[in-house]
Amino acid sequence: MQSYFRAWYAGGVTAAEVRPPLDRAAIVLAALRLLDEVGLDQLSTRRLAADLGVKGPSLYWHFRNMAELRDLMADRLLTDALPSPDAFDDWKAWLAEGARGYRRAALSHRDGARILAGARPTEARRTHRFGPNIARLRAEGFDERAAWGAFMVLARYAMGFALAEQAGRGATANSTETFEMGLSALVDGLELRLSRG
Repeated sequence: MQSYFRAWYAGGVTAAEVRPPLDRAAIVLAALRLLDEVGLDQLSTRRLAADLGVKGPSLYWHFRNMAELRDLMADRLLTDALPSPDAFDDWKAWLAEGARGYRRAALSHRDGARILAGARPTEARRTHRFGPNIARLRAEGFDERAAWGAFMVLARYAMGFALAEQAGRGATANSTETFEMGLSALVDGLELRLSRG
């Protein structure tokens, strides 16, 4: 964004001529940058539009409301954080790494855990993530309900842990060790439930 202003002032061209095209991905990235600066309570379409150098109403071509934007921000946080279903041969290692990735995503931005806690899955996440993930656990012997439950338990554990960390002193070596202890207990418990049918 700063290079845009430098070019504007130095070259005498208009903002519209220099500004990169506004699309959904660019808006989401700008919203995450602004989140780091001002926090979730101060994040608004008005501030975001000002940051992007556009009029507020133009943002609504790309999302319906602030809630949808937060859902898209959550998707972006999780995009590279979660392992694919075929990333690990061992389903326990795969689930554990997914929980770690969820926590990392939550801690990667200011109030990231709050963004994830309040988000609803987008259609893209339901299509590209949920189906293959459930299929992987079904192939390991989980029934549909148990597979969904496993993901919910681990995601909420990771998110709740990150919420507590962001409300306190942030992630520390001690909090990571405690997270891993709880994660092992949960994954071992899922294995025990599976073995009992």
